[in-house]
Amino acid sequence: MKFRTAITDLLGIEYPIIQGGLHRLGIEPLVSAVSDAGGLGLLTAGSYPSKKEMIQDIELVRSRTDKPFGVNLAIGIRRPMDDFVDGAIEAGIQIVFTSGYSPVQYMEQFKNAGIKVIHVVPSLKYAKKAEELGCDAVVVVGFECGGHPGLDEVSSLVLLPEVVQELTIPVIAAGGFVDGKGLLAALSMGAQAVQMGTRFVMTEECPLHPSIKAELMKAGSHDTMIIKRSIKKTNRVYRGAAAIKVEKLEKSGAGIEVLLPMIGGEAYEKMLTSGDVHSGILSIGEGIGRIDTCKSARSVIEDIMKEAEESFKQINMYAHSSTGTL
Repeated sequence: MKFRTAITDLLGIEYPIIQGGLHRLGIEPLVSAVSDAGGLGLLTAGSYPSKKEMIQDIELVRSRTDKPFGVNLAIGIRRPMDDFVDGAIEAGIQIVFTSGYSPVQYMEQFKNAGIKVIHVVPSLKYAKKAEELGCDAVVVVGFECGGHPGLDEVSSLVLLPEVVQELTIPVIAAGGFVDGKGLLAALSMGAQAVQMGTRFVMTEECPLHPSIKAELMKAGSHDTMIIKRSIKKTNRVYRGAAAIKVEKLEKSGAGIEVLLPMIGGEAYEKMLTSGDVHSGILSIGEGIGRIDTCKSARSVIEDIMKEAEESFKQINMYAHSSTGTL
């Protein structure tokens, strides 16, 4: 069972499963593996020093799979994306996911290049704006997600059907989805696919340090927390020592100049290199509590689809059972 949807048709993928944007982790080995297994892999533009290195990785992915993949562009989050937008177009990328600020300044370039644009939004308000702007689809992130869930503390269970009801373009669900049961739930609420970041962090191809993966394997759903509320950049992260310190500093009224050494790029780089998850900030979703394996991306996707099919059959049994509740 493949669950053909508007998103699988739009993006030309086999399964309605999309890898999330992952800073410094969404690079060739993971992207190639996800796409080759039938999902959609996304190269994260901010992972590269310049568009030259990004284009080199694009070509490397193409040498390893003939399946569709895309580029994720975080606008206004870390650094200007102008060169990376140009690079994606130069390289002939056909699928772009944008997040952070509105992609309005790049839409004409994207459309002229025939690129499909999917924008990540944290609320109905921004989903409607993305549709008005001409985006081909939106990703709706619930408050469970790792990374930046926005300022509204609304879960996927509530937010997703609300957005689906109001939009005419396809909606992709994100935030708390890590397995086949989650995929089936998202589809039942009107989503046309799921985007998973945390699930693909915990794969063999993800270049996260093995020591950090080992620690995350033991994490529960309560081992994440929200920081950066004070600067209105809410971020769900692993509950490590650095994150706890940031939370305490925020509560004491510390400004961005005090927080930056812990939430900035240097601390993140140190964490990735050293394998000490407590030395920096790692975005991770609440779904980490439901992940206890670190398999290949192909095995993860196969397991998700198998579980989704089994869950679908179980629901059908309820529907056709004389004692069922549906």
